[in-house]
Amino acid sequence: MLNPMYSRHAAEYATAIRDNSYNAYYERPSLCALLPELQGKRVIDLGCGPGEYAAYLASKGATVTAVDSSAEMISLVQQKPGKNINAYKHDLAQGVPDEADQSFDLAVSPLMIHYLADLTPLFRDVKRILKPAGLFVFSTHHPFVDYQFSPSGNYFLTEKIVDEWDTIGSPVRVEYYRRSLSTLMQALTDAGLCVVEMSEGKPDEQMQQSDPESYHKLSTAPGFLFVKCRVM
Repeated sequence: MLNPMYSRHAAEYATAIRDNSYNAYYERPSLCALLPELQGKRVIDLGCGPGEYAAYLASKGATVTAVDSSAEMISLVQQKPGKNINAYKHDLAQGVPDEADQSFDLAVSPLMIHYLADLTPLFRDVKRILKPAGLFVFSTHHPFVDYQFSPSGNYFLTEKIVDEWDTIGSPVRVEYYRRSLSTLMQALTDAGLCVVEMSEGKPDEQMQQSDPESYHKLSTAPGFLFVKCRVM
């Protein structure tokens, strides 16, 4: 699924998420809180976007493979400083067939899996490419939040949602999929991945000054879901 936010507006998106409320002060600190020690680890960044995570992971001593379906995003990643980041374009709906078995210590996927209609190919490949003690850490839309946009009113269906987001300062059409929490958990189990930690996130205290309305909202209601899995 290609969205113009991540192609035509890639540069504006990269600038916006660098220090905005939901990405910089809620999603990234919440996901990073679930990450293990990174020094010397091989990490794959699935849905790398403009490379905020890739740069962070590399700065902590990891060797990073960054993958995204958007050529524009990969171009932005390739402009990041540092020699420990290899980035390439690939449709993650097909998994990562070119990566070797048991070759990574960690897989991360920030706010990407809700763009996939079927989680099976990616989750199976994540399990395959992780070492026996490997971890998969990802964030996604909270199922209970997305339910309010359900066209059918049936929480248990997996459905495409068409919405508009003003992430870059003007409305941009975005398409993604909503699914139930049980559907997500079953997809992980079927792939041979075991959930070892789950969080609904916590906004950084800096947001209390920069965006008090969002800080209050995210302190009293969930926005995203953060999950850490281990190979079963």
